[in-house]
Parts: sequence; C-alpha cells; structure tokens
Amino acid sequence: MLKRLSVTFAVLMVGACATPPQTQVLVNENKVLQGQLAEASSRVSRLEADNRLKQQEIDELGRVLGVLDTEKSSRVQESSVLRGQVRNFIQDQIDSLKGFLVLGDLLDYIGGELVERALVEDKSLLLVDLANPIPRNGALTGVGAHFSRASPLVVKVLRPAGDQLVVIWESKTIVVREAGPMRYDFPVTVGLEQGDYLGYYFPETTGVSFDEGTSDVRYMTRDVRLGENIRKSSLLGDNKKRAYSIGVYGLLN
Repeated sequence: MLKRLSVTFAVLMVGACATPPQTQVLVNENKVLQGQLAEASSRVSRLEADNRLKQQEIDELGRVLGVLDTEKSSRVQESSVLRGQVRNFIQDQIDSLKGFLVLGDLLDYIGGELVERALVEDKSLLLVDLANPIPRNGALTGVGAHFSRASPLVVKVLRPAGDQLVVIWESKTIVVREAGPMRYDFPVTVGLEQGDYLGYYFPETTGVSFDEGTSDVRYMTRDVRLGENIRKSSLLGDNKKRAYSIGVYGLLN
C-alpha cells in the first residue's frame, strides 16, 4: 500500500513540475498572436485610411468630370447653335443668289435641249442621262423640261462606283399639271460632284418627248430608290441614242 502511494505521489510531482513550462509556451504563443493581431489591426487601419483618401480623390475626380461634362455640353450646344446659324445664313445667301440667277437666266444647265420632240413613251420609265454627266462640283437647284403631258416626276442624283450607279439623292414627287415648257425649283440646294449623273423617274407615264440618234439617255422600266444601285450595262437603249427634253439647273464651280 505504501509502495502504491509512493508511486502516485511521484507521478503527481512529475506532473506538477511539467505544467509550468507548457503554460509558459502557451503564454508565449498568445503574446505572438496578440502581436500579429495588433500588427494586422494597424495594417487594416492604414488601409482604411488609404481607402478614405482614395475615395476622396475619386469623389474629386467625379466632381471635376461633372464640371467638364457640363462645360462640354454647353460648348457643344453653343457650337450646334452657331453651326445652325451659319448654315441658315449660307442657305439664305444661296437662295438669294439663286433667285438672282434665275431672274437673270444665269444658272448652269445640264441636260437635253428643252424643245418639243417627235416621239413619246406611254409608260412609266426611269431615264438616266449618260450623255450629260455633271462637269464640275456644285449645287443642284431645280429641274426644267418640255412636257408633252401632265405627269408626276421624281429627280434623282446617281453617283458612279465602278460599273455601278448609286442613287444618293431623290426629290419629292413633282406634280406637273400641264404640258409645255416648265421649270421647278427645289426647296433646298443639293450638293453635286463631278461625274454624277441625273435620273428622272416618271411613275405613271413618261411626260417628256424624245428623239433618237442624237444623245445617250438610257432607261429602265422600274424605279431605283434612294441607296439602291444599278449597273450601267443593265440600262436599256444603248443603241437608240435617245435625247429627251429634260435637264437640271444648278450652280457649278
């Protein structure tokens, strides 16, 4: 019995002697962890401070961009108003000059002679005047023709692109109310480039007469709308050499 108690006491003494070092290890580890935590907290605080500074910079940049956008919008609006005023002024000058040239019969004319001719077509046609391309850059102001009958008319500008002709502009339908020599001015002038061709579409019946063998007006039996294109080789009448009593007026450079 005494032997057993002696052994138990020895074990307890050993345990008592071993505990303080393990506790010290835990204490040391705790101090290390507290130091790391303090360092991490300090780092977080610094990052939060940096973040607040960055956010302030972002807010300031946003404010500056807002001011710049406002100033830019103001300048764009002022520029748009100024451009509109300049365009209106130039258009007024062009209209005034056009009126003067019309009264003095001084406008450039491109097309066939406006005379009464022998032949007429009693069907709808699109005429393309290949004999009279636009000789110089300029502006289209109106159309003239010697009408053989009252017939609506649409004027078109066709721009060559290789063997293609592209419709880049067309007028609103012009209502012709009687036969004879007539002239119609467009509401606004239309820009032309050297080499452009003129087209004339008669949606009901061709309202101008023609002769054969003296020019090169070709034709189609269907319309070609704005933005569409056709091949020159698809036009009819290349061997008939038609001349029609129709043409356009303009201001050429």
